[in-house]
Amino acid sequence: MTPPKHRPALHAALAAGVVSSSVLVLPAAHADETAGASPAPAAADADVDLLYFNDYHGRLASDPLLFAGAIEQLRAENEDGTLLLSGGDNVGASEYVSAVQQDNPTLDVLDALELDASAVGNHEFDRGVEDLTGRITERADFPYLAANVLGPDGAPVTEASATFDVDGVRIGVVGAVTQQTATLVSPAGIAGLTFGDPVAAVNAEAERLEAAGADVVVALYHEGAADASDVLADRLVTGTSETVDVVFNAHTHDVYDQAVDLDGDGDFERAVLQAGSYGGSLGRVSFSYDRAADDVDLTTEVLDVGETVTATEEELVAQYPRVARVAEIVAAAEAVAVERGSTPVGQITGDITTAYGLRDGQPARDDRGAESSLGNLVAESIRATLQEPHGVQIGLINPGGLRADLLWADDPGEALDGDRDGQVTEAEVNQVMPFSNNLNTVTLTGAQFKQVLEQQWQPAGSSRAYLQLGLSENVSYTADPSRPAGDRITSITVDGAPYDPAGSYVVGSVSFLTAGGDNFTALAEGTAATDTGRIDREAFSEYLAANAPLSPQFDRRSVQLTGTAAEACTVRFDVSSLDMTSLGAPDTTSLSVRAGAPDGTELGTVPVLDGAASVRLDTAELADGAAVWLVAEPTGTRVRVPDAVLGLAADCVTPGPAEPEPTEPAEPQQPGKGRPGEHPGKGEPGRGVWEHGSERARQVLGRFFG
Repeated sequence: MTPPKHRPALHAALAAGVVSSSVLVLPAAHADETAGASPAPAAADADVDLLYFNDYHGRLASDPLLFAGAIEQLRAENEDGTLLLSGGDNVGASEYVSAVQQDNPTLDVLDALELDASAVGNHEFDRGVEDLTGRITERADFPYLAANVLGPDGAPVTEASATFDVDGVRIGVVGAVTQQTATLVSPAGIAGLTFGDPVAAVNAEAERLEAAGADVVVALYHEGAADASDVLADRLVTGTSETVDVVFNAHTHDVYDQAVDLDGDGDFERAVLQAGSYGGSLGRVSFSYDRAADDVDLTTEVLDVGETVTATEEELVAQYPRVARVAEIVAAAEAVAVERGSTPVGQITGDITTAYGLRDGQPARDDRGAESSLGNLVAESIRATLQEPHGVQIGLINPGGLRADLLWADDPGEALDGDRDGQVTEAEVNQVMPFSNNLNTVTLTGAQFKQVLEQQWQPAGSSRAYLQLGLSENVSYTADPSRPAGDRITSITVDGAPYDPAGSYVVGSVSFLTAGGDNFTALAEGTAATDTGRIDREAFSEYLAANAPLSPQFDRRSVQLTGTAAEACTVRFDVSSLDMTSLGAPDTTSLSVRAGAPDGTELGTVPVLDGAASVRLDTAELADGAAVWLVAEPTGTRVRVPDAVLGLAADCVTPGPAEPEPTEPAEPQQPGKGRPGEHPGKGEPGRGVWEHGSERARQVLGRFFG
């Protein structure tokens, strides 16, 4: 039968005075019973399955029928005893098929799958709280839960929890979103909201649910463990009350599942789980509930969707009505997306991607702690777009603002990526930059810009310890991560010259970042903030068109320069992080040390292994005040050695001319008989031979003057 809509059920409960405005009481959406009907007499024990996913992000172009089919296959194993839950970020940062219609198709897909409840994720706030409490909540047939988000009146902006009767077991579900949300979305859209401690909020609501008669309590945290290798030591686990039986995590896109024996009886009473992202995995917690003992014994697992599904898409559609409905929704969304998004906007000669790292032992995109060819390209496009009309000198982009890669190869089965290799379409650009941020400018002092770079090391407790900014091609810097917080950037070069801490620099970026998002608060402290009215993806599309074809570039804007020391005239230091991890990036093989400029006189080369090299430089060979540059091959990375490093050899004394050795008295020199400037003597007429000066001095002068 068709389940009742959740919000009317809430309204009916409120009218009857059954619940407060922060909690929702419902049967499971798939349960074959009507709201308010008395459950059938229950057996002594009940077996319940909790199916879970998180961070779906509108992945309607990435096998949505397999995702739906996996849910239906698992649900069919315990049709009357299964609850389907989400950890949030169902929408936002979505694929074009969904994003082009503001993720309405994704909400429709989740409705078709009869999702029972979802935590609110930070991306549900992308268009502001009014969009969440209005359009999103009204379209969703499931409740969004966030116990720790309070409005100006101190009341939750959504329901804090919901309660479900599943096979006679009363299950309370409480949601909470990361406290970092205030730094992850545009501040203007969440003005007046308070994002409280998620653990404290969950604990308080869990106690209230238990007092109200919940047999089992489930927490949906849109937050993940800081260290996926030590989940059970994380505060999300250790700080959560033992009243909570199941702790679901999200936000960090990790995969982990742990079961805990709380009472030492050999059975597991608590589960902790996160199921990756993008619908590629499903979590399942299966438990047996002993009513007499009020005891839970459970098992937990994370299942790969592709390995779980045992049927073809056609068979899934024919077998499961919910999958058939999902297929209809996706087909309609694809038709709209193809109509709007298949327009070519540019050409590329190779993959231009985010940084890649290992996730669960496999290479995966979106390593936000590493520099990328795509990040630097987008930052340069912002500078180029805003340089003439707004005087922008530096372009910036945050790694979380780039949600897909530009891939060269054409997929014949995919209309949205163009009809030939190297073609970039409007849809692909949208998938890279799906947030529709405006491009803004702000004026910073040099000291404030340095602080921006220092803030790449995120505050303690952040979901990610480090976020690597993309930078325009005219900026480079060196860093030493071993130094104290706030003092890790050791040099900055803008347009070939050291930055001026007291100078002014006009910075261009997306509105999210200039407002201080992702904890880059120094950007919000600048002056002359200006909204240019340009949409980020539209400007990037124009840049791609104007510069076609674009080739991937792998020169880094930053390197680590550590281990600095000096002995007499020689300074030595280590250079690392020379390699990018974007697709196609070559390994750096050598580092050229050059005087004066990146194309200046080569002082020497050193080999590079695994992106690292050690440099020894004799400063006696340098003219006073001469710059020293490091140029990496074959990537072309160029970075200036900090003047402070060269200054370590300040006590260097260049030997002066040696005392002349005694010689036989020479005949008096005769007046010159040649042309003016010629001096006869032992050498050629007019040139002579300098015989006295040290060999060291001769080498130095010979290098610089020929």
